Amino acid sequence: MPQSFAYILNTRAFRENSQLLDIFTEDYGRICCVARPAKKRGKVLKGTIQPFRYLHIQWIGKGDVQTLTDADERGRHTIPPSEMMMGLYLNELLLLLSNPHAPIPEIFSAYKYTLHKLGDPLINQQIMMRFELYLLEHLGYSIALHDNEKVNEQVQPQTRYRFQLNEGLILLEDKQSAYSQDIIINSELLLALQDIQNMPESQWQALRVFLDAVFKALAPRNINTRRLLKI
Repeated sequence: MPQSFAYILNTRAFRENSQLLDIFTEDYGRICCVARPAKKRGKVLKGTIQPFRYLHIQWIGKGDVQTLTDADERGRHTIPPSEMMMGLYLNELLLLLSNPHAPIPEIFSAYKYTLHKLGDPLINQQIMMRFELYLLEHLGYSIALHDNEKVNEQVQPQTRYRFQLNEGLILLEDKQSAYSQDIIINSELLLALQDIQNMPESQWQALRVFLDAVFKALAPRNINTRRLLKI
């Protein structure tokens, strides 16, 4: 019987007295399970299978939808109501962009850390964007020059790059125009990302615009929670 640490990403009603759960596990990636939770006694309690609770779960079955047999709460993240939409946004990103049954333990750890840090409104937006960058990298869409030791030599001031999902960064020549659908990142932001701890507010704002464009291109549909976030 498979088991893993996990988080519930989404719940929805399924038949009579049952729920369909989208679950992000540490060892098996994203899975889908059906559960018939009990209110007071049982191995799967209704109050346990909620987002932002750190669980140890077991399940049985094969195919796309399996059966949750045990959910033991090992901890929960205290996220202020005013910041709850950020957590739901992270959940929606994982639902839309992670592949089912594809383990990404590094993202699981980063997600857990990000939820832990979401209690401080002063740093929430930056913490969330750092998770987004990390997610892109592990999905194979990293900003190529970001990890290059010679980035300061390669990037010239006041230049722009077109970011293509399958090819990475492509330099735009001085007179070359960008199309409306292009995802553009400028050299100032690329250089600022080398010292993200001390990145100025203006570049965090530029990073937000860039990330929104990337996820809009990647996601198979609109990211509903993003439209509700006032950032």
